[in-house]
Amino acid sequence: MAVTETAMAETVSAPSETCTIPVTGMTCAACNGRIQRTLEQTGGVSSANVNLMTGAATVAYDPGLTTPARLVDVIRATGYGAEVPAPDQSVDELLDAQDAARAAEMRELRSKFVVSAVAGLATMALGMAAGGDLTRYLQLALMLPVVGWAGRHFYTRAWSAFRHHGADMNTLIAVGTGAAFLFSAAATLFDDWFAARGVPPHVYYDAVAWIVALVLLGNLLEGRARGQTSGAIRRLIRLRPATARVLRGGREEEVPVAALRPGDEVLVRPGETIPADGVVTDGTGTVDESMLTGEPTPIAKRAGDPVIGATLNRNGALLFRVERVWGDTMLSRIIRRVQQAQGTKAPIQRLADRVSAVFVPVVLSIAIVTFVVWFDVGPAPAYLHALVSAVTVLIVACPCAMGLAVPTAVMVATGRGAELGVLIKGGEALERSQAVDTVVFDKTGTITEGHPAVRAITLAPGAEQAGL
Repeated sequence: MAVTETAMAETVSAPSETCTIPVTGMTCAACNGRIQRTLEQTGGVSSANVNLMTGAATVAYDPGLTTPARLVDVIRATGYGAEVPAPDQSVDELLDAQDAARAAEMRELRSKFVVSAVAGLATMALGMAAGGDLTRYLQLALMLPVVGWAGRHFYTRAWSAFRHHGADMNTLIAVGTGAAFLFSAAATLFDDWFAARGVPPHVYYDAVAWIVALVLLGNLLEGRARGQTSGAIRRLIRLRPATARVLRGGREEEVPVAALRPGDEVLVRPGETIPADGVVTDGTGTVDESMLTGEPTPIAKRAGDPVIGATLNRNGALLFRVERVWGDTMLSRIIRRVQQAQGTKAPIQRLADRVSAVFVPVVLSIAIVTFVVWFDVGPAPAYLHALVSAVTVLIVACPCAMGLAVPTAVMVATGRGAELGVLIKGGEALERSQAVDTVVFDKTGTITEGHPAVRAITLAPGAEQAGL
């Protein structure tokens, strides 16, 4: 019994650190579900949360048992890309890197969508023309860039998932479009073999092109939604000024805010934003702290009073000593909390993850059953109808919306709340808030918009007679 209690005490007191690892290659809820389950089963990991919208895995781990480099290897072993996070990378640098990668991805997706859509229109036009063999060969030529370039990543990712004993959205798309393309190519190249057996050499090139094009369009819309979700954090970062006026060697020197160090003496003139957290050493003034407190009335500051970065100095020159620089300021901590909240999962997301984990295998099973039924009892040519029906099941079933809906809602809601001065702890708090019908404030509680507004004007007695 004593040994068990000691072991439990060691487990409870085990040190824990948290790291956020960028993950690439995720396309649906089945992807992040597989990565999360693998991380949770890794020794030394106490919890893991993989977010499809942010493209990152947040892992709490025991540094004595595992390392971020080891966790990256675990993610890569599942077939997805991951990089060890830079230890000194700031929030804005991380967002810049993510935006650059997202912009490059969007440009590529846009080009692939255009190629697929044009090929789809061309194959439809050729399909309505009576060209015989020549028409089918032209359609086959148009499909080569669609299958070989525009939709290539669907097939490579599906193969990667298969090699790692998994299946995801790419599996459905690759199997469906691949089967339709291969059947059409066989009907084009070996039409005599089909004709000898009484089977018309029908082709489905236009379906392949439009399926790839529409999925790419969906990916474009998803990428746009992901880009918009970082807007709230961007707006919080813009509250920080770009430069600060530092007193060094008895003279003023303008330096980037990132170059500030604890102990620096910074001068803030009227109308300027305070660049970091610190304590006033000289001067008097009033500071608008509504960004943080919501109070519309500026707060008087004098020597010895604390000042908070990103608040506005309304009047009077202030000289303050920097105590916390960017990365440790109040604003930075708010931004980190918003990021953490955006990366958390609501309870309903766990249900979606459980469904997504079995969704693709179930759809593949249904497609196989559909093929068998149509092959056994379907009209002639039975195998042709069976193939088309099975491919249809694979294409129309896609777990993307189910996996993206909840994390998108959490990211947008927490970001919008931060803009309005409301910090939401995470997805669970957000989901539970829908049942709130009463909010109680104590006697010191304050509800304010952060700025005064004129609601009504009432003239004093005799004002009209005085010409006012």
